[in-house]
Amino acid sequence: MRPDTIMRRRLAFLIAALLLAFGGAAFARSSDRCSPATAKPTDIETIQSNYRGWAGQCVRVRGIGVDNRLYSDRQALTEHDPSDGANAHRSIVLFPNRAPRLPENRPITVEVTGRVGSCQDAHDAIAEKQAATPDQIIMVGGYCHTSLATYINPSHIRALDMTRPLRLTEAETTPEQRDIIDAPADWPALPAMRDAARALFTALAERDEAGFVRLSQPYHDSPSWAKEARQDFARLTASNGAFAQVPPNTQPERALTDRVTADDGTPFDLLLCRCKTADCTGKWPVLRRDADNLPSRPYLCVQANDYLLGPRQGSVIQATAPLAKDGFAEPAAP
Repeated sequence: MRPDTIMRRRLAFLIAALLLAFGGAAFARSSDRCSPATAKPTDIETIQSNYRGWAGQCVRVRGIGVDNRLYSDRQALTEHDPSDGANAHRSIVLFPNRAPRLPENRPITVEVTGRVGSCQDAHDAIAEKQAATPDQIIMVGGYCHTSLATYINPSHIRALDMTRPLRLTEAETTPEQRDIIDAPADWPALPAMRDAARALFTALAERDEAGFVRLSQPYHDSPSWAKEARQDFARLTASNGAFAQVPPNTQPERALTDRVTADDGTPFDLLLCRCKTADCTGKWPVLRRDADNLPSRPYLCVQANDYLLGPRQGSVIQATAPLAKDGFAEPAAP
């Protein structure tokens, strides 16, 4: 291989590595310091409706912050945004930085100061570089590698209210707004998925650690992975754990799955939620994030999904129990 070719390839990989490190964040930077005192107050909808008018500007925006995203209000949580984040209107990404960051898993009302940027701009810039140097491999890395979202690169995050916002309920949302819906009765995988989820409920109720490990960890014969599954079992079944008391199989249950479009094909997984009392009408989760098994929930949820074992090894059904440390607050019982 010619020396100049080797050098070009090395340069290309160096550029790719730098882009991977910055993840497109450099496209929203400026030499001016962005602080609450110098930022322009605005709102999420205004930025999303006119990104070009706000690109690179230092802004100050308020909303509900959770999972590295800022929502204009609770109802904005129901916005169905494609996985690449390109069509959000009432929420905006907070570019993942080392600092400042939102509290992990805890929804909180905040004021965010930072510069507006876009992963789409990062991809457009790289496309120009790639066109100019077709023999080099150049890519966007980091968060923007799989995203086209508009974002705020935060320089300051200030808590406005430490009270956790309430989760959304069935009374506040239409069926079309919910991101989890009743599993289709004609879904071919439904019976097997439901059986696996019920088996995990049984393993937790009967304190069957071995059964839990087999169901939740497809590679349960691996010492390190089996150890992790046993740790999950201990946390779930602890005296103050989510599954300290498991509702019997005679309690009402509901089979839910992600809303999918015709282009998405069939559902990927199942959420089987079981009521802790005799009636959960109006209390079931309407967003996947709330199927989190916080002790305050009136239901418990188990997830079942297909798990690919590897090339030519087929797949198995994995059953797990989501376990969150924090989340949206539970509304008071009517």
